[in-house]
Parts: sequence; C-alpha cells; structure tokens
Amino acid sequence: MALSACEVITDKTRKELVSHGGVMFPIACYEDDLALTTVPWHWHDEFEFIMITEGFAPVQVEETTIQLMEGDAVFINSGALHNIDHGKAVEARYHSLVFHARLIGGSIDSIFWQKLITPLIQDKSFRYLHLSHSISWQADLIKNMSEAWQAVVNKKDDYENFTRYSLSKAFRLLNNNQKVPDAKTSYRERLSVERTKIMIQYMEEHYSEELSLDTIADSAFVSKSVCLRCFSQVIGTTPIRYLVQYRIEKAAERLTETDEKANEIAISCGFSDISYFSKCFREIKGLTPLKYRKLFTKM
Repeated sequence: MALSACEVITDKTRKELVSHGGVMFPIACYEDDLALTTVPWHWHDEFEFIMITEGFAPVQVEETTIQLMEGDAVFINSGALHNIDHGKAVEARYHSLVFHARLIGGSIDSIFWQKLITPLIQDKSFRYLHLSHSISWQADLIKNMSEAWQAVVNKKDDYENFTRYSLSKAFRLLNNNQKVPDAKTSYRERLSVERTKIMIQYMEEHYSEELSLDTIADSAFVSKSVCLRCFSQVIGTTPIRYLVQYRIEKAAERLTETDEKANEIAISCGFSDISYFSKCFREIKGLTPLKYRKLFTKM
C-alpha cells in the first residue's frame, strides 16, 4: 500500500525538499489526521490535489483561505505557496495526491505537455481551484483524482497506466472548463509573495534570536508597513504572529523528541518570558507544554 503520512521539509525559500514518488513514477499519496500533524507554508513544482475526508479544515493558498468541509477538494497549481491551518481544523482528516507534470505530459516538447500542462502552468493567475460536487465537471474531476489516489494506494495490476489516464482526464476537464479571470495577478501581488517568502526564510533561520518587526522587514529591504501588508495579503496574519506560531511548532517538536526541560526549550526557541511561552503554547496547541509532551512523546 503506497500511502504515506505527510512530513513537510523545506529549504530556505520554503520549497519542499521531499521527493514525491520516483523518477519513473513521480507521484505520492498522503493521508493525515490534522489533530496529529501540521502542514506548514510550503510550495513545490508538483501539482497537488487535497480532499477533506472527515471534518472541516481551512486550506490557505497564498492570500486566499478556502474553507473545506468533508468531501470538498482543492487543486493547487505548481509553485503556489500553501498550507493547512490545523489550528482551525475541526476533527479533520484529508487525502493528498502530489504529482509532477511529466507523469501526464511526458517530455516538455510532447503534444500531451503542450495541450494539458502548458496552459495551466503558464497562467500565473491560476493558483488553485476550489472543487465542488455541485458543479458537474468539478464532481467528475474529483472522481478522477480520487480514482488516481486509490490506484496508487492499492497498486493493482497496471495501476500506473490507470493513474496516468485518470489524471489526464482530470487535466482535460481543467483545461476545457477553467476560465481565466479577467484580471491577471498583478506584478505587485507576485512581488508580495516573493517578499513574504524571503521574510519567512529569515524568521525561520533566526527564530531563536530576538526579532522585531524592524529586523523582519529589513531582511527583505522593505518598510514595516510593506512588511505588514505582505503578510496580511499573502498568508492572512501578522509577521509576529507567524513567528510565534513557528516558535511554538519548533518547541512542540523538541518537547516530543528530547528530554530537555520545557523552560530550556522555551528560551532556545526565542521566548524570554516563560509565562508568555506557556500562554502562547496553550492558545495554539490547546494543551500546556507538559501535557502536550505526555500525550505526544514518541515511543
């Protein structure tokens, strides 16, 4: 059964480093419980299909939050920055299918690439599509993607060809029905995304240090007001709030993977005030640090 839990590892630009599948069959399936895992901000060259199988979860693609209920799905285009806000998810599980364009298109000069892949990756305004069962062609697309997911998981005879066929049908539906918005993504919007990536990279490299809004803005050579606008537009939060959440995620990792004292972890993760650390941890994780360690420590 070719099924994995999602573990997002990124480089300094937030590009995911995990290989999805192999060179000959570049696709991977994931299934996760959002109460037990996090999907931080990242991007990759591959396309991604996410479907909520239980509960509710908000998926964020750059500056947009998509509220997904059980059975809802989203298609995420190559290169789009995205995450799943597990803190606002409610008893949510999801399936994810991540695959490279060459699985469908073959080589870049093939007719399949030119007809199915090129229109989607060259349209810079097309970052995602929220898929609904109430729209006939989108329901068919969800069915195609789900069949591909099941084929890879079950690995029945000739599943590779069936997977490619199902994905090709889904991409034909996308190309035949996806309308290009009247307003293209502006240069300013794309610049905001790139600046946000730079500032996120800086914060995640220096999260253990004392950081201010000034230092974060300086890392991308922008003013404080531009910094705030970028974060608000692209990921819907403030830079300081993002930093606190990231520090808490790193602290949570250390709590379950090491025997360090909670106070030592707090200080090494950038919290000078232990009471503030405990308050933030409980707000984000729903538990005190010690209860979290007891519940989630890896055996």
